[in-house]
Amino acid sequence: MEDYERLVKIGEGASGVVYKARDRRTGETVAIKRLRSGGGNDQDGAALEAASNWKSNLINKPETAAVSCPYTGDAFIVMDYAGRSLADVMRERAAFPEPEARRVMRALLEGAAAMHARGVLHRDIKPANVLLDARGGGVRICDFGLSRSIADVTAHGSSPPLTPGVATLWYRALELILGSWDYDAGVDTWALGCVMAELLSGAPLFPGQSEMDTLNRVFDTLGAQDVASWRGFASLPRAGSALCRRPRPPARLRDMFPALSGAGTTFLFSSEKDLLDGHRRLSFFFR
Repeated sequence: MEDYERLVKIGEGASGVVYKARDRRTGETVAIKRLRSGGGNDQDGAALEAASNWKSNLINKPETAAVSCPYTGDAFIVMDYAGRSLADVMRERAAFPEPEARRVMRALLEGAAAMHARGVLHRDIKPANVLLDARGGGVRICDFGLSRSIADVTAHGSSPPLTPGVATLWYRALELILGSWDYDAGVDTWALGCVMAELLSGAPLFPGQSEMDTLNRVFDTLGAQDVASWRGFASLPRAGSALCRRPRPPARLRDMFPALSGAGTTFLFSSEKDLLDGHRRLSFFFR
């Protein structure tokens, strides 16, 4: 890494530490991620492999952080330096006006759609993993440390399989909390919905202290009347946790955003039932 001058640490996650650095050859400011051994907690991240295999697919997508230089040995990834994270900005201001929130979300949804079209699940979308480019106003999804190629799982019976212990708790999809090993891009879509709600309200939607606390918050907000009707619900390892809890009030997500325009309402949700069911969630977010 003699070609780079490390300037300052700018972030740290499950899969590694990120530094702001200067390319001594060009003078360009870059971000360098030093990967932890093993990546994520189930080794699904395989970040160096992701950098090599998906670079050509993702590098030209303005909403997705471009991987430009994977290394072996001490594992590093060199990326474009985009600037501050969405989490940094949200800590300094109140809720985003609806037009601004919709602009950010449209960019994120388009970036996620491009990623999913190539068979990649991010599995850790959250404000800290969204970068805002101060120069061009771009929005980027970053940190693919927990990402996974669905194509590998489907075509080759890849080991290890998809595991539920991914995603930051506040943005963890309901099917992950209930222990599903068979999930799809809906887990990213759930996280995107949580990000949009946070942009509009200025506070996390489900700030649970544990998985059970988060489960209670989800059902208290979205209702639980139809949860048992999901396809494959009965086979979920923690299905009993969803049914054996205290009585639930009617869904109240709409009541939390009374000033949201009709277009904004359609953009955020069509019905709470669609949000709960991971198999339908993706279609309603992208309609």
